[in-house]
Amino acid sequence: MFRSSRRTLAVALLAATAVAVVFVAPPTPEATAQDAPKLPSDLALVPADAVGFAHVRLAEVWKSDGMKEFRKIVERAGPNAFAALDADFTPAPSTIDRVTTVLLPFADKPEPRIVTILAFSKPFDAAVVKARYMPKAEELKENGKAYTADKLAGVSAHFPDDRTIVFGDADTVPQFLKLGGKGNGAFAEPLKAAMTKPLVACVNVQKVPMLAEAGEQLPLDLRPLLKAEHVTLSADLSKDVTLSAVVGFPTDADAAAGEKALRKAAEMGRGLLAEPRRFAEQLVTGTAGPKPRKKGDARSLEELPQAVGGVAALGGLNTLDDILADLPLKTDGKTVGASVTLPPWTAQFLSLGVISAGVALPAVQKARNAAARMQSMNNLKQIGIAMHNYHDANGTLPPAAICDKKGKKLLSWRVAILPYIEQDNVYRQMKLDEPWDSEHNKKFSDLAIKVYSDPRADTGGKLNLTHYKLFVGGGSPFDWLQSKSLARIADGTSNTAMVVAAGDPVPWAKPDDFEFDPKKPLPDLSKPFGELLVAMCDGSVRLIRPEAVKDFDKLMKLLIQADDGMVIPDF
Repeated sequence: MFRSSRRTLAVALLAATAVAVVFVAPPTPEATAQDAPKLPSDLALVPADAVGFAHVRLAEVWKSDGMKEFRKIVERAGPNAFAALDADFTPAPSTIDRVTTVLLPFADKPEPRIVTILAFSKPFDAAVVKARYMPKAEELKENGKAYTADKLAGVSAHFPDDRTIVFGDADTVPQFLKLGGKGNGAFAEPLKAAMTKPLVACVNVQKVPMLAEAGEQLPLDLRPLLKAEHVTLSADLSKDVTLSAVVGFPTDADAAAGEKALRKAAEMGRGLLAEPRRFAEQLVTGTAGPKPRKKGDARSLEELPQAVGGVAALGGLNTLDDILADLPLKTDGKTVGASVTLPPWTAQFLSLGVISAGVALPAVQKARNAAARMQSMNNLKQIGIAMHNYHDANGTLPPAAICDKKGKKLLSWRVAILPYIEQDNVYRQMKLDEPWDSEHNKKFSDLAIKVYSDPRADTGGKLNLTHYKLFVGGGSPFDWLQSKSLARIADGTSNTAMVVAAGDPVPWAKPDDFEFDPKKPLPDLSKPFGELLVAMCDGSVRLIRPEAVKDFDKLMKLLIQADDGMVIPDF
């Protein structure tokens, strides 16, 4: 059944690809000419080994006819408003010209890794940008190219010239520089198209993870599509609004076979339209509910929006079916394509969409970082719940380490709470009277435990490492041999820290945590994330930004001590 569902999904995806290819256009002779102009610096930076890129020519779209009415509204803010923005930010926002986002190879991480390239119409001073936005950064090199990395903030930037910035995570920019342009490979033609079209997005098909595995699930008729080198989508807003794309293959013969496969996928796609068409018809006729409507029964006013929506959906599905029935594909050498021209009224909507996409591209990384932070906070909440469940079963919080009879530390507290994070199977197989790295325990200690893995961290592919640690001794709730009960936390569980995400990563099974002495300085808890997540003893999770706290070291010492009787300042 699993393989069957995988096969169905693969067919559905390829059918969807056939739908997308309706918006494909073969490259024009000008785009493939030998005397084509040299790529601008931002596009020349796109690595040949990347998974894909998206390029938006913001300035051109902003000046297009499609943006005319919207541009009038924004310009009503007055020249002083725009001047204020340019004065307060570097480089000046009004000089941003183009935005390119590059999707890097996935390597050992399942989530996307991206860098963003910003191109400006006027030169800027890179030193001013660094001083304003990366004051704690250090200068490093990768592949002979300099870049600036602020490891506390987790960001890095490369300045190839005085009109271009490449920025991303602390680890993505050096990976990007290591790849280099290398002639741009499968992206060569799509990048030329990006020089003239306001929106171009391209996927290097052969770099997509699990392509070979997905190919095993495809019908034989569709497998020629697996030889595709790239799929490029683009938009032209010059006069008529034209959506287009290119599917490139390594040889003319592969392209010819690819066209046949795309027509087959279109045929399958028409079959996939049957169910949504049936549902749309039911919305129109009022028979979509659990009880069939009797003929002649009046329908309530609340059903009118659904009925109207059903009419629109039915019209759209029938139009799509007509297109798929006679897919306007054209093979030109190594490429397969087609194109569609939209009505004039769509220019404004599409132009606004392109502008929104261009503005949103730099925010993708920020959104990704926020999602990783939320996942880490959720991990800490799960750990906090496990701590409380351990406490309910044993009367105290777990000791910081599982020790032998002589007090030698063998295993971490993280091992002790495994049964409470749905890892009882691992816990039962480990020998609690042997060290974490004994011959028997090592094979379990090397396992990846999702709750102990901070998604913000780059652990170099070692999936058994964790940043979640306790403070041990010095009046904290935890000791290597015997920890406190929650009732003995005199300062209150909401005022006492339990687990933090900080410091160098350690194997989760290893008894390696922060030893605490209130008379000594704390380790640098801002590393490696530039912020500190703290699970409190009441189960809540707090985000603390060290640079925003007047005396961060003092605050943390107050939070770590369970019964010092001191008042905790607001933070």
